[in-house]
Amino acid sequence: MANFIDVGFLVAALAACVAVIFGMVGPVKGGGMALSSTFAWHPILMSVAFPCLMMLGRWAYVSDEIGDKETQRSVHRGLMMLATFIGIAGYVMIFMAHLPLKTFFGYNFSTKKWAVPTRVAHDWLGYAILLMTLAQSAMGLYKLMSAREGRSIFKFHGTMGKVVMVLSAVNICLACIFWGWSPGYKIFVALLTVSVTAFGTFTQLRKAPENTPIMEGSKA
Repeated sequence: MANFIDVGFLVAALAACVAVIFGMVGPVKGGGMALSSTFAWHPILMSVAFPCLMMLGRWAYVSDEIGDKETQRSVHRGLMMLATFIGIAGYVMIFMAHLPLKTFFGYNFSTKKWAVPTRVAHDWLGYAILLMTLAQSAMGLYKLMSAREGRSIFKFHGTMGKVVMVLSAVNICLACIFWGWSPGYKIFVALLTVSVTAFGTFTQLRKAPENTPIMEGSKA
């Protein structure tokens, strides 16, 4: 049963990013963007980073099939670091796309006009998510080094990670509102993203090792 759930979650996580990718470059309303477009790569990379890799990184702690605690930590760390790097690349793409237009934080510095409220919220929330993701990566690495010395620090790391994942799903839903997809496709992407995020963030199949010391008798 657990193996079936693992496979189902993997398929759903991949489907969440494939849905966004197809919506950007596929023959659908609001799509058809060229892969040479830096703008197109922003949602592509962000969908790979957050509803896919980051969810799978979290799932490494609740799956029964990955192995012992150290193996789970290694898989979790690798997927989360990869998600962070791809997320950074996604930000670079949108920065390069907006640089000629001088549009940042939802504000056009050339025309001195704000974008629609949902786009402004998407931009500001995106910056907050990126900063929290960078902080999580740094804390995760330092937490690992400290755990190997028998110390447990940043006990909020797991909770903060869940906050990042939930906020990333909210931000994708915001993007669905203002993007040019059909209403049906917007709902499809939003529901798929929210479902994967909720299941991956809050499901516990067994006691997760994220707060378990690497060394027995570790002290806080």
